[in-house]
Parts: sequence; structure tokens; C-alpha cells
Amino acid sequence: MDKAGLEAAKEASVGAIMDPVRLFQEQRGIMGLTPVAALDGSKDTKPLYALLQIFQEKKLSDFQSFTTTSASTLTQYNLSQDSCIRHMRLLSLCSLATEHEEIPYDAIATTLQIDEADVEQWVIAAVSSGLLKAKMDQLQRVVMVEGCVVRRFGMEQWEVLQRRLDVWKRNVRGVLEGLKASGQIVQ
Repeated sequence: MDKAGLEAAKEASVGAIMDPVRLFQEQRGIMGLTPVAALDGSKDTKPLYALLQIFQEKKLSDFQSFTTTSASTLTQYNLSQDSCIRHMRLLSLCSLATEHEEIPYDAIATTLQIDEADVEQWVIAAVSSGLLKAKMDQLQRVVMVEGCVVRRFGMEQWEVLQRRLDVWKRNVRGVLEGLKASGQIVQ
């Protein structure tokens, strides 16, 4: 990889970390770009690549682990730790939403490392940024996920989708059998 290509990859990576919401709206495939992948092969840019990977696929706890060993990476690329934490909270909420259809407030609070009283504020922030479609049940203290931006779609996500479709098919089959039994559907 030539020096100019590596420099452009660094700039693109830092931009993606500074504004991960835009990343999901415009350029999801940044990790697959050859110049960005080349960052992983250089000792100088390997920490930047690791940070980008955290922003692409992981949660707040992973970011905090990274900062304990590589805090200088944030300084080196002029990244605000507070801003990164805010973005990671939003992205972590999206990851949680892809794993569950209903998320208890306490699970969100634990994942985002916030007080349970602040959960609704973070859900509203994720919804208003376009990352999440959800409703909050304040009495049951759960967030009902209608849809969310998928940060990564691999085999695990296909398996989750398959399980959800299987449940949906069983539910539809049950409704149809009930209608048949009541005589409302003629075979």
C-alpha cells in the first residue's frame, strides 16, 4: 500500500469513528476496503484499525477495554473520549436491539453503563438519529424494538433471523389452524 493510500485510509477511519451514524447511513463497507484493511498490517496504524473495528461491531465495554491499553490512539488522532463514549453508547444500543425484540431497561442501563433513569434519553437519541425504531413501555420498563440499523450481518445474524422467522411461521400456522377450526377458512 502506498503512503498516500494509507494516509487516505487513516483519514477515512478517523472520520468514521468521529461520525459513526453517518457511516451507517452512507458507507457501511469501510472495513472491506483494501486501504482500510491495510491499516491492520502496520504497527503504527494497527490500533486505529482496532478502534474502527470496535466502532463497527462491538460494544461500549470493548471500547473501554481498548482505551485502558491504547488511550494514546485517541490523542494521536484527535478523538474526544467523551464523544467516542457517546457514539459507542448509541451503537451498543443498536447491537442490543439486534439481539432482542424486547429489552428491559436494566439490560440497557448495564450495557450502556448508565443509570436506569437515563435509559429513555438514550433510546430517544437512537431513534432520533435514525439508528433505531422502537417504542418504550414505561410501565413494564421495556423497549420494544421495531427495527434498527444492523452493524454487522454475519452467520450469527442469519441464525437470529431464522429463529425469528420460525417463531413467526409457528404463530401464523396457529392463527390459520384456529381459523380453520372455527370454520372461517374453507380448505
